[in-house]
Amino acid sequence: MNPTDENVRESDESRESYREWLSGPESFLAAVARHEMAVGQILQVGAGGDVDLADAGAKLTIAATEDGFRVDGLKRGPGILRLGRYRLRLSHQNAPAVVILDPDAARSALAPRWYPYDPAYRFIVALEADAQKIALGSTRTQDRAAERVGWFSFTVDGRDCRVAATRLLEPGVPADSLQIFFRDRTSGRETYELGRYLDIEPFEGGRHVVDFNRAYNPACAYSPHYNCPVPPSENRLLIAIKAGEMTPR
Repeated sequence: MNPTDENVRESDESRESYREWLSGPESFLAAVARHEMAVGQILQVGAGGDVDLADAGAKLTIAATEDGFRVDGLKRGPGILRLGRYRLRLSHQNAPAVVILDPDAARSALAPRWYPYDPAYRFIVALEADAQKIALGSTRTQDRAAERVGWFSFTVDGRDCRVAATRLLEPGVPADSLQIFFRDRTSGRETYELGRYLDIEPFEGGRHVVDFNRAYNPACAYSPHYNCPVPPSENRLLIAIKAGEMTPR
């Protein structure tokens, strides 16, 4: 199998896995409510709690801390908890929150769709280091702390492009995480209006894989109960990236 065929196969498998996950109990489409917290605030969630889930069968006491949460007194980071038939997504993005997931809730009619895989949008490039602490806008009221790690340069249809590579500085984000938050000429037309995200993979020789066929929509494309970074102005591309995820059907 040649490299392009292998990339297409991996992309198809990833897309099918994502489609299945969206129909599952922890997907964006299962979110039914968001309860924001201040650092130091305590919230009881479950039967008879501040957030009353009468059929949860139990109750959890959740406290928001600077670096995560305490659940019934035990320290833990962002992630998902089980509470009866519910899931609680603990989110810490400079805006601590508990997102209620109800696997039995009516599912949205939204379904993902993608452009066909196009190898012209896959690049192996070096990172131009340029570290700087920044604040990314978000779909909630607070900015999100981040670091611009550097820049990636590439060419699409003969046009030179340059985008900032970013690492979110939040509890639960791995130290080696690297993402591109971007908008392009398809945004608001064929793709989600806010923009799209791309996780960057390391490659040999200190280079990285920038494969826009792996570009995906933020959770906000599927639910209003999430806090999503807004692409910075330097990542508003004047070309169309016809690769990756489109607006949901």
